[in-house]
Amino acid sequence: MKSLFPELDEADVATLPPRESIARSWCDPSQYTEVIGLDFGCNSVHFYMARCGKHGHMPFKGLLAWLLRLPSDVLVVCESAHLGVPQTELSLAQPFTAEQLLHLCDQLRRRGVTLKLAPHAHTGKRMRLWVSHNFPDLIRNAEKSDASDALALAVYVDRCNEISLANPYKSFSRSVRRQYGREVTKRSNAVLNAERTDDYKGTFYPLIIKVSRKVRKKEWFPSLKFVVTIASTLLAEHNGRLVVLTHRGQRPGRWFWMRDVLRMSPWHHRGGTARSNLMWHTFRPYLKKRAEQSGVYAIKDGNAYKPFAVYDSRQKAARTLAIRDFRQLLLRCRDLCIEQAQSMGAGQLEITPFAEEIADGR
Repeated sequence: MKSLFPELDEADVATLPPRESIARSWCDPSQYTEVIGLDFGCNSVHFYMARCGKHGHMPFKGLLAWLLRLPSDVLVVCESAHLGVPQTELSLAQPFTAEQLLHLCDQLRRRGVTLKLAPHAHTGKRMRLWVSHNFPDLIRNAEKSDASDALALAVYVDRCNEISLANPYKSFSRSVRRQYGREVTKRSNAVLNAERTDDYKGTFYPLIIKVSRKVRKKEWFPSLKFVVTIASTLLAEHNGRLVVLTHRGQRPGRWFWMRDVLRMSPWHHRGGTARSNLMWHTFRPYLKKRAEQSGVYAIKDGNAYKPFAVYDSRQKAARTLAIRDFRQLLLRCRDLCIEQAQSMGAGQLEITPFAEEIADGR
């Protein structure tokens, strides 16, 4: 393929196998002439072009002009932490202001260049490990560097594309739903961090533990810890009374709760103790058991769980089925916790600030 920027230093061109169809709702890499990964570090920006194998780096100050020289029908992928977070008085390390980012995104749209943001928690854990596992000549031993992260973003999206990507922000105003989720996470952390010190006996939050014990008696759930975790994202104890947390006077619906409170997506940055309890401590053994029941035995490698990035097709299929059923388990527990709290005469506690800004942010 002809180089997009012949004046840049040439790099060894990697030969990759034929591309399979990996169109997803967030993008279809086959519709673009090139997929470019970007990563920031050491006052410079590294880039990697998945189709031609060209790579290089440039100073921060040259990036915006460089991006606006790209031809149409190019897909650019960058971590949200870099091109999705503006510089403010509290984040001076970010290279670009909100105005610069919004102007850049508008100009790229006008040129026909697509920018997608990747959840930065997955660049190393999933993307770089997947590329290293499947293309060891490109990244050896999942080596971490700014250059390898740029490569991982480009090649992973071009060849795998299993992690959802986001569109650039159209506004940097605070999302009220996300603010609600952060407040619930803060309250949930307090409950769970206190109660786990005494094995969830109700020493600190007796009413929430009482609800959890009653719910666990009604149906099977993995553990009391699992039920307490769910209850802590729905309920609180206020002035000695059990209350249900509300947003604008209403309990958040199932989708709202799953997305903005539990953060059940790749965009789970700072998901709190609740998400750790559910996805790290509960789902992994749940997946192992379900996989073994279906005849898939290689979810663990010795005493360690295998990273999802190196799963084969059977393991991926087992995980897909397990996560589907696990989410239904979460929702069933949610519904029972609310029903039980109401049967105990729970009140309501509004925690959404009335002054709000409209935003499209995640």
